[in-house]
This record gives sequence, C-alpha cells and structure tokens, in this order.
Amino acid sequence: MATVRRGADDVHVTQPAVHCRDCGFDWNSPAMADGLRLLGSCPKCGGTLIFAAEQPAPEATDSPKMDARAPHLVLGVPRR
Repeated sequence: MATVRRGADDVHVTQPAVHCRDCGFDWNSPAMADGLRLLGSCPKCGGTLIFAAEQPAPEATDSPKMDARAPHLVLGVPRR
C-alpha cells in the first residue's frame, strides 16, 4: 500500500484489483476480480483486463483436528 503525502494528512492509495486497458475502468474488490476472471473481458466495453498480482495465501497453521462424530450424534435425531 502506498502512502501519498498531502499536507498534514496521509492518504492511502491501493492498486485496483482489476483495470481495463481500453476504457480505463477499475474494480477494487477481490470478489469482483474473481468474477471478471471467469468473464474474461470488460463488461463495459469488451476490452482487455489487467489483473493485479495476487498476494500469496497465508500459510495454514496447525489447527486442532475436527471432531469426527456424526452430526446426529451431537445434535440428536431430527424430529418430524
């Protein structure tokens, strides 16, 4: 994240998740980037999309194993 100095205030500027090369429109949502990946082109003009470099996923930590009991043993038999 870059910081732009404007007098006494600090303004944080982030790179958009997706940028259209042709019309210049930006999308900032990672969820929108996933949808646009499936679409393959800009929904506004049909142009080429440029995706921001993805951040590496955080490494999984050792979590306790889940209990392997069946749900009906924990919650009880459903009544009708």
